[in-house]
Amino acid sequence: MTEKELTKKILRNAKQQAQDLITAAEQRATEQITHARAQAEVRRAKALAKGEADLTYRKTQQQRAQEVARIKAQINAQQVWIDRAFQQARTKLINANQQTIKTLVTNLTQKYAQPGDTITIAKNWSAALPELPTTPTIAGGIIIENKTYRLELDVDSILAELREQVAPTVAEILGVN
Repeated sequence: MTEKELTKKILRNAKQQAQDLITAAEQRATEQITHARAQAEVRRAKALAKGEADLTYRKTQQQRAQEVARIKAQINAQQVWIDRAFQQARTKLINANQQTIKTLVTNLTQKYAQPGDTITIAKNWSAALPELPTTPTIAGGIIIENKTYRLELDVDSILAELREQVAPTVAEILGVN
């Protein structure tokens, strides 16, 4: 082999090796780009899933907050109507007719009084039961007392006792439940 042929062969081999290196580098670059794209797609999918989960969570929280606000508004409306109903009941009890006063005093006395207790009624109820002593300290109601205790059952305390028991029924009757 001549020097010229040998030079050509070396140049061909060098070109082939350079081409092989370029091909290998291009393959590695393509693989790295494909891998980077796959990783970017995974990150994008995760970010999208997290965003959707966050959106669903916020939507659920807003729905819950709206439901709580609706329930609070409903309760407040019920409370207003119940307050009105009990205010009317208070006025009616203070100004009750004689038969209602007699029945109420009898029921309260039977429920709370013991033998020997003194019963005093509100001054504005005296026409219904003139035989009982009166007091101006309460506006409607009775006082039961003896040496050891004094129980004031004015209209407000009577209604307070009833309120807890009948408030749900009053709300239902008023149609605000």
